[in-house]
Amino acid sequence: MYNNSSHRDEFYAFLTNVFHLYPEDKLHELIYKLNQQELVDQSIYKKLQDNLPDLKPLFADLTYAIPALSKQKKIIAEQTSQLVDSNKRYDGYLEVGSTGRYLDSLEETLDIKGDTFFLTDKRATYSPIDIVDRGQIAKAGKDIDLENYNSNLNNYIPNKSIDLATVYIGFHHCPLDLREEFITSIRDTMKDDAPLILRDHDAHNEKMSRMVALAHDVFNMGTNETWTYNDDELRNFYSLAELEAMMNQFGFKSDSRKIYQKGDPTLNALMVFRKS
Repeated sequence: MYNNSSHRDEFYAFLTNVFHLYPEDKLHELIYKLNQQELVDQSIYKKLQDNLPDLKPLFADLTYAIPALSKQKKIIAEQTSQLVDSNKRYDGYLEVGSTGRYLDSLEETLDIKGDTFFLTDKRATYSPIDIVDRGQIAKAGKDIDLENYNSNLNNYIPNKSIDLATVYIGFHHCPLDLREEFITSIRDTMKDDAPLILRDHDAHNEKMSRMVALAHDVFNMGTNETWTYNDDELRNFYSLAELEAMMNQFGFKSDSRKIYQKGDPTLNALMVFRKS
């Protein structure tokens, strides 16, 4: 991507408007310089991580990480409220992919009550990072292990008990052989006609697949995930047309609305699907 000036400029918008954990000018320049050295991806990844301490200014968490998180939570909550009935009470909430990162922001615009569940591969703690992430000291609900998408949700959540489900991480990390079972297990926990809010990339061609993959690489690199973690990460990208067909097949219906984040070149769309 960085060998093409147009694609490179597009990706700079991701560093500025979405990622924004480090000074985007310096990070953008460093990625470009390392790319020009014709190194393999693993070497570029590790060299970028080696240089992160030099890129990171004093109090970077206060000036970059926390504001970036707050911005994303606000955007997600505002977009979600556009897709669902903000006058309705939602009794039962399921968030897939985090330990309640978005719940506090959603509660500012939506009336969410009852049991809350978080399907995640990382359990909530009382560390400062986790407290900032979920926006409160107390744990926000019950954590359920993602178990590499083989979580057997019916063992933890009663059928037809969830009024609102959110999957802001998309389904592209789910193993293909578990995709139907996983998505239908979420469906089974939901009440009839309940909304599922889904955010995912429109990887409709090779260029977009590469753009989205690079965004994942940079995110993992910048959040200090190992190269092994990054290299092993499943990325079964698809177009939104394919996603809609898949969701229809698995018992959901779409109203075709898609909300994109301004300045995000990865075409990460927020959508609503209702249980059929």
